[in-house]
Amino acid sequence: MLRVNKKISAILAIALFIAALAAGAACAESLSLWYGDIKKGDISARTNSLKGKDVAIEEVISALGLVRSGNLQGIVVVIDGKKMEFWNNSSVVRVNGSIISLPYPIEVKDGHWWADSKTMITVLDQFYTNIGRKPGMRWSEPDVTPPRAEEPKKGPAKEEPPKEVPAEPEKPTKAEITEPEKPAAEETRSAAVPASVKIGPGGKKPVVVIDAGHGGHDPGAMANGVREKDINLKAALELGRMLEEYGLDVRYTRKTDVYLKLAERTAFANDNKANVFVSLHCNAMPKGKYAAGLEFYIMAPPSDKDAMQLAIYENKEISGGAETAQDIQRADQKTRLLLKILGDMQQNDKINESTTLTEVLHSSAQSSGLPMRKVRQAPFYVLRGAGMPSVLIEMGYLTDRSEAAKLNTASYREALCRSFAKGIVTYINEHPVTVQ
Repeated sequence: MLRVNKKISAILAIALFIAALAAGAACAESLSLWYGDIKKGDISARTNSLKGKDVAIEEVISALGLVRSGNLQGIVVVIDGKKMEFWNNSSVVRVNGSIISLPYPIEVKDGHWWADSKTMITVLDQFYTNIGRKPGMRWSEPDVTPPRAEEPKKGPAKEEPPKEVPAEPEKPTKAEITEPEKPAAEETRSAAVPASVKIGPGGKKPVVVIDAGHGGHDPGAMANGVREKDINLKAALELGRMLEEYGLDVRYTRKTDVYLKLAERTAFANDNKANVFVSLHCNAMPKGKYAAGLEFYIMAPPSDKDAMQLAIYENKEISGGAETAQDIQRADQKTRLLLKILGDMQQNDKINESTTLTEVLHSSAQSSGLPMRKVRQAPFYVLRGAGMPSVLIEMGYLTDRSEAAKLNTASYREALCRSFAKGIVTYINEHPVTVQ
């Protein structure tokens, strides 16, 4: 009798232990998806390296009653011609042509497609808006009913431009814009000699045109004793040197401190039959605002209000760099006209190629441990009419004292440019170009 009781006790103990494990796993490894006040289902989740939560994309799609296409390389949902696309190892999600950046790439593991839970809400709400439905996705812990969803407040939000250039900026002294010497530079370079880019039939090298933004009488953003035009030019020359080491034919819109109109920059890229066009810039924020990190932009309708305001700022060069209220208004109107002309972004056959180029650059910078912000899109005149994959890179914010100091050193610019160069070469090698 005693032996029987011991066996029963052991079996019960094991059963309770298994039940506890199962219950714990169920609670810790799932999130509840809600659309407004309707619970759509419990979604498998996991804790990521940033201590946030990833969710299983395929379960989200199923819980919402959506149907993915038959493409096994990605998860693609199409409704009335509107697409939502998730691709393995991609750092962005495409929603009807727009791009939404992720804090880290999508990963396929343990039978699931994992993506950041917070970004998934943004993606789903944007897709629902595109197909004519109301946004309103949210997460809760399992078995927890969140507060009732509030109706969105109406009324336009106050827009503030992400760049600020003083009307009468003080020019920094020579000492302020002179960078420290970089010891053992040649040793660093020789230790990281890159592999050559693939050369197509005929032996002609792919052409990359690098544009150093602003220049001449237009200093660009100015803050913390640093002028944007100086950083842009130094970075352009450094990036070009690296790309030449890879075996590319590099050409520059400017190699000295001169002013060029926006149309001249794009025309130069087209005239030189470039395979890739890269425009380098630095950003700034108004007083009381803070931001830092890299941003990559493609030529397309704006991803948000800040992107639109940045495009309006950069497009002031249309008016010859003048800062009068009339010139600013004229640049604003031309930017909005360009946005209207763009219309359906599918009309531009280079947007998809530019998006892919930007994804590769974003992934390269991310793997290099560089400070990242977003992949965005906006109607930049400097990219208008470019007949090749094009990207505008905001290398950092001069209004952030720490980032301005880093951008003013050769070592940090070298790290940035090394990442850009690897990304450009990766794109060209993985997407063979036609060299004319």
